Amino acid sequence: MSYNYFMILRYKKIMEPVKCIATYISMIIPLLIFIIISRPYSSSFFQAGLLFTGWFTWTFTEYMLHRFGHHEQGREKLNASQQLHQYHHTHPTEIKITVVQRLLFIGISSGSLWLSFWLNNYFSLISGFVCGITMFFLMHYILHQKWSVRIFPRLHRYHIYHHCKYPNRCHGITVPWWDLIFGTVPPKEIALNEKVLTFYYKAE
Repeated sequence: MSYNYFMILRYKKIMEPVKCIATYISMIIPLLIFIIISRPYSSSFFQAGLLFTGWFTWTFTEYMLHRFGHHEQGREKLNASQQLHQYHHTHPTEIKITVVQRLLFIGISSGSLWLSFWLNNYFSLISGFVCGITMFFLMHYILHQKWSVRIFPRLHRYHIYHHCKYPNRCHGITVPWWDLIFGTVPPKEIALNEKVLTFYYKAE
């Protein structure tokens, strides 16, 4: 590998997340300005807007962690989080989050929502983010159930693609729009044969 080629690869590796972050900032700043301006006119809209912004920020964080954290290109040695994620790829039905932990997240989210309504201030941003984390854990479990295809057909299909065909695409779990924005949707839709579905739903 030539030095110039190596430097080009390194530059692309650095610039990809930078471009994603710049896109997110260009979207979030106008949204926050609009929400802040609305506060004197509608307290309810202000609070709902902050909750949405917090949740929206989590969906971006989720995408970035999955794409650049768990599927980092060119890394020879995996850290503990990446090893756990790779294990999940080879054992799709083994999700290391228990029912008790999911219930705990639901409880924390409910408490943060109550606190955000009581405070009626910028804490709602944090509450929206926490709710996003909870939705992620719930959605990830749901997408590994057969019945999810009837409720979330695109997310279900994309997650199977990610596990079984395109590990460097389809990084969104709770929403598909970051994959659409950043061009990490599958290059084409393919039929999912019985062998793939058997592996996805019930690992050996």
